[in-house]
Amino acid sequence: MRNKPGLSLILVMLVLGPVSVVASAELSLQDIPASSLEKLQDILAMVRDRLWEVDDIFWHRGEYARCVAALRLIAAMDPQDTEAYASAAWLLENALMENPHKAERLLLDGLEHNRDVYDLYWELGFFYYIHARFEEAIEYLERAVAFDVPEYVWHFLAHAYEHAGDIGAALSIWFQQEAAEPDSPVPEIQIERIISARPAVVAPQMLRHIRERGFQQPETSINTDR
Repeated sequence: MRNKPGLSLILVMLVLGPVSVVASAELSLQDIPASSLEKLQDILAMVRDRLWEVDDIFWHRGEYARCVAALRLIAAMDPQDTEAYASAAWLLENALMENPHKAERLLLDGLEHNRDVYDLYWELGFFYYIHARFEEAIEYLERAVAFDVPEYVWHFLAHAYEHAGDIGAALSIWFQQEAAEPDSPVPEIQIERIISARPAVVAPQMLRHIRERGFQQPETSINTDR
């Protein structure tokens, strides 16, 4: 059975007209003139931008299922749009109350297309962290910090090690970050807390609650770095 044409070739049909497509059943993108490819890319960019606008409208209306549908289309059109995967996964679990495995699967699917950036390693690490799956959180956060990442990614890796019972690894990261962040009080506070045997300030369950509160108030930015 012949495969159905993908989205790119469907859009090529719209740009070039059906006759040129039917003329070659084995049409490939290499066969398309550069000028037509540029036109196709422009159309894709316009559609993608419009879908982000539509997603924002649905968000403010509280129509989260439609948000997810729009975000899935964006990801299908542009598999390197990591924000589309991350946003759709968060909505699936926390707005639509779907099985968390659906969000996890979407993030893993997105990672297949984006292994050369830290974004979805971080998102998966955070997902596993708030689900108290600390060994898996460590695995993906370690992959994330192989890239140039924001400091909070290192912070969550330290917290994950602490929750997993590896206090030595947690302290090692905090000492590293104390040198890397000379103007931040966070590493010093965490080092003193761990040495004093005090528990982490924000447990994964509380962190989930904080992010959910921020999710319910789209105009408010809540810093979850503890």
